[in-house]
Amino acid sequence: MESTNPELKKKPNYFMYLSILLFIVCCVLTWQLISFNKQINVVTTEKETISNEKDKVVAQLENLKKEYDQLSKDNTQLTEMFNKEKEQVEALLQKVKNSQGSVSKYKKQITSMEGRLKEYEQQIEELKKQNKELTVENFHIKTVLDSTSTENKQLSSQNQALSETVSKGSALTTYDINANGIVVKSKGKEIPTKKSKRVEKIRVCFTIGENAIATAGAKTVYLRIADPSGNILSSGAGDEYSFDYQGTKLQYSSKEQVAFNNKAVDVCIYWAKIKDFTPGSYTVDLFADGNAIGTSTFILEK
Repeated sequence: MESTNPELKKKPNYFMYLSILLFIVCCVLTWQLISFNKQINVVTTEKETISNEKDKVVAQLENLKKEYDQLSKDNTQLTEMFNKEKEQVEALLQKVKNSQGSVSKYKKQITSMEGRLKEYEQQIEELKKQNKELTVENFHIKTVLDSTSTENKQLSSQNQALSETVSKGSALTTYDINANGIVVKSKGKEIPTKKSKRVEKIRVCFTIGENAIATAGAKTVYLRIADPSGNILSSGAGDEYSFDYQGTKLQYSSKEQVAFNNKAVDVCIYWAKIKDFTPGSYTVDLFADGNAIGTSTFILEK
């Protein structure tokens, strides 16, 4: 009869325990590997997206440089101005190339630069068209200048019309006019409000557009605010609170001196409350250099 060793029966099955432990370790490592691969895929996708976005922005800026180079060649009298614009493009291009992350923060600047370029091109085309018309008119006039005094009068009339066209082209324009009531909080923070009783000031913000042919220098911009009844908000009725517009004296609410150097400039003009504001629709009009340059409306509620 065989004898059984009790110690062998009680001895733990280390191989089974080791196998279970190895299985658990394999499961954990597999899970970690899958998670790591997912993270790598996410990072790779993000990098590809950022790279594509960056390539697109770089291409836009390179195209802007080429456009300004061509404008400089075609309009040598404006080379200095276009070179300054190109320097801004090159500076932004270097920022984009050196950027390690998303370049979406530069898109607004690029859009603005492209807008300025289009304005230059439109203004130059208009001037070329006017010059071409003037050349044709002058050629015709020279051939018949001595014929009659009537033709001389016609020439004077045509030159006057051309002068008026150039004058209109050099007039300032505004866009993005935003008028509203505000409450001034601590540290000068301005909070928009439509409640007429809460309004402390009326704020009118706008952008004066670029104009390559306008006369640069200090510009006085006049603001007229009409309340719902059509009355002009003004500090007084005397000449010191008026300005000339097409031979007529107009009251103004506020005025602001603006340094204009032919490029777009943002401006805000304020009217401080003298008495409580009436609920209803208000109209704001802007004037400069004897021209109406913008208008808008806003509403104050009870």
